[in-house]
Amino acid sequence: MSLIDIHIHVAKREHLTDVFLDYFVQEFGEEALKSIDDLTPIKFTKFLDAEGVDTAVLLSEYSPQVTGVVPNEFTVKFAAESPKLIPFGSIDINSSVRTGDQAEHAFRDLNCRGLKLLPSYGYYYPNDPRMYGAYEVAQKYDSVVMFHTGTSLFPKTRVRFADPLLLDDVAVDFPNLNIVMCHGGRPFWYQESEWMLRRHPNLFIDISGVPPFQLPKNFPKLERFQDRFIFGSDWPNVISIKSLADLV
Repeated sequence: MSLIDIHIHVAKREHLTDVFLDYFVQEFGEEALKSIDDLTPIKFTKFLDAEGVDTAVLLSEYSPQVTGVVPNEFTVKFAAESPKLIPFGSIDINSSVRTGDQAEHAFRDLNCRGLKLLPSYGYYYPNDPRMYGAYEVAQKYDSVVMFHTGTSLFPKTRVRFADPLLLDDVAVDFPNLNIVMCHGGRPFWYQESEWMLRRHPNLFIDISGVPPFQLPKNFPKLERFQDRFIFGSDWPNVISIKSLADLV
């Protein structure tokens, strides 16, 4: 069986905020940060081979107040070095360039395969009308938009923007758009996330950040919707992707 990891972050130190770097060093140590600095597409592909990962989705990011900015161009260039790697772009809601134009550039010109958005890091609601241009373009390309839902330990995060129920408007207005609720609304909104699967056939849950042993408790209808749950590791916030996947 192929192992696809839909939730991986690749970045360089210059892309990340001091707040995030301090957190990362406290959690994983200075050596882990050095390993990020030394990361190359070839080294990362070898790591994925050792972890049994067949395909990995790399996520761009526009969160200058919280984690940092990982430009679409960086992610695309990194992914281009290996057939295992798939680049997802992101959107800067505060840019002078309209979100629809940003999305068009990401899909048409950069060949991004989807979008990753972090409303609680960018301080906007996912049903903000300014974002609808990006959703229209993603739907046109029959693509995917991933949303961070639930809490985060990073300083300056504003959790009120991460309620998965805010995606109800988006799912209603874009019924042909594939929408992924990353982290399943952890830990306050598991029930709401699972209910959203019942209401909207175009919604999915990415289980990154949810302890595998808690999945049956957090999502009682897991077996009923098993084809709507997607594996993601949230690397480098985990050491071993294989060890995590073996527990699912």
